[in-house]
Amino acid sequence: MTHGWPSCFFEMTKILPFLADPGRHGGDPADAFDLVVPSLPGFGFSDHAMERGMDVQRVAGLWHTLMTANLGYPHFAAQGGDMGAGVTAGLGYAHTANLYGMHLTSMTRPTPYLGPDATPLTAAEQALIDQRARWQQAEGGYTPSQGTKPQPLAYGLNDSPAGLAAWLVEKYRTWSDCHGDVAARYTKDNLRTIVTLYWVTQTISSSTRMYWENQRTLWVMGKDDKVLAPAGMALFPQEIARPPREWGERSSHIRRWEEMPRGGHFAALEAPALLAQEVRAFFRPFR
Repeated sequence: MTHGWPSCFFEMTKILPFLADPGRHGGDPADAFDLVVPSLPGFGFSDHAMERGMDVQRVAGLWHTLMTANLGYPHFAAQGGDMGAGVTAGLGYAHTANLYGMHLTSMTRPTPYLGPDATPLTAAEQALIDQRARWQQAEGGYTPSQGTKPQPLAYGLNDSPAGLAAWLVEKYRTWSDCHGDVAARYTKDNLRTIVTLYWVTQTISSSTRMYWENQRTLWVMGKDDKVLAPAGMALFPQEIARPPREWGERSSHIRRWEEMPRGGHFAALEAPALLAQEVRAFFRPFR
């Protein structure tokens, strides 16, 4: 399971019991998983990248080595959201033979081929593009800042714990199904833990650096390319983008597509039982 930004491995702590021991949480014991929750390079306790090029596709290669060579899982399942969804899609694209399937909570990367000979956009797909443009105008200011000039921002955030907390917690408030009340979805200890992990490890700079790397290599699928690993999507109502199924089918082999009743961008932390139920349901046929 791979987190995104501004998250860390802590996002997965609430969902782990539901997946590792479902029998104790109203599920079928046969649906249990071994869970591996790595930190993205430069996040929390992970080492920083020592050279350029550490984008989501490079991380997918690291995760493949981690799972198959280091931990001895020749076949495994993958799940992720936000930047972690890009890593998971990278596994599904480049390492299909080792993957049972991939489960996502966001599906805007890879961007499908939309060239002259592509299938015309449906009304729902055009609505997604329009919604993304409006969202970028209203909420996406952090993306060009972190994707083009991350270093000046990093000095300020690494110098001020209050500034760091404001930069991070605002995203948990805006991107969650909380109607403006962040405490309705996360405890103060949850939020303090996430901020503290960035603060004591001084990794806000190295985490935002991945935006710069990804900005240089935004993955747009070729005309005949597709992520071949079986894919499942859980669409939470307050996710940043809510693509229609046909958008996902342009670039992925969709086997399950579910509209979730509540929750937002950090689903594993905000709605762990709901997400765990969906993950178990998607992977059950592959056992």
